[in-house]
Amino acid sequence: MSPDPELLLLSLGTTWGLRVADADLAVTVREAGASIAIVGTRIGLTDRLRRGYPVNDLVEALAARRALAAALRHRHPRALVLSTTTAALLAGAPELPFAIRIDAPARLNRPGRRNAVLHALERRQFARARLVIGTSPLDAAALPEGSAPAVAISPAIAASQVAPDRPREPLVLAYTPDPKAKGLELVCAAWARTDVPPARLVVTGIPADRARAFLRRRGVSVPAGVELAGMIPQEAFRARLARARVFVSAARWEDFGIAPLEALDRGAALVCAAAGGPFPALGLARRLDARFVSPDRTAEGLARALGAALATDEAALVAYRRRALELLATYRRPALVERMRRDVLPVLLGR
Repeated sequence: MSPDPELLLLSLGTTWGLRVADADLAVTVREAGASIAIVGTRIGLTDRLRRGYPVNDLVEALAARRALAAALRHRHPRALVLSTTTAALLAGAPELPFAIRIDAPARLNRPGRRNAVLHALERRQFARARLVIGTSPLDAAALPEGSAPAVAISPAIAASQVAPDRPREPLVLAYTPDPKAKGLELVCAAWARTDVPPARLVVTGIPADRARAFLRRRGVSVPAGVELAGMIPQEAFRARLARARVFVSAARWEDFGIAPLEALDRGAALVCAAAGGPFPALGLARRLDARFVSPDRTAEGLARALGAALATDEAALVAYRRRALELLATYRRPALVERMRRDVLPVLLGR
């Protein structure tokens, strides 16, 4: 029988992205010198009760509580990490020290009176925790009053080794798996207004027929120069990022947003519309060149930002790419491991 881990990570795992992020956190913990085991959550028969928020969160929270109780009958860790606010909502007050890992608090990404019960439960659990681990730096104002201290441990952005002076194609790339949330309509409307030399926009992450149907329902035609590339493998997407001049993001809300960070790593200039959420890449885009960020969510504003990026000369873009690589250092594994070793493990394990 394997020895008990020092940390037990309760993974809600309701999406592929959550599962990948939890696995990545485990790598950071191990490289920082601690042992960790991941326990998954099965929704089970209660899945049929899910009809929308906040009921979905409560159903998932009940499943997470069952998974945690079952795991602690067989394992005896020294501390816990509860991944997502939802996983922590009904965990009560465990006898072990625990941290809660979040992208953003429910009070921000589940706003409104109908979610008041979630906000109250979250406030209680954030106060009981030893730490709140954000995937992005969390302003104190983002957390409820009385919350545990916050530490930022993001998923790691691996260095791609794409040279900043690598030649680029007149290519703009977008990733819109959820066309409403990721702003496909805004991207296309802005592209139709962008006055640039010959360039093409490639939209990925969504089947072409679904993208056309979404735009048609909103009275938007596919503009000239737009390719609906559909679903492409991750490595093929990254290869396109390494050739593209620009990556455009029009998300309404972004908790973390790994694609824009990978775009910067691979040398694409980042053009963004104003967005809610922690969204670290948006702050980086403003620091790198504020002209590439629309101050609002209008097609005209985003078109101006796209035009500015496409019109910038190559020497300036090479300098932009070099600066982007410097700013991404905080999202690389060595920096994350050091932060884990310095700011998290001493609090949870008494090191």
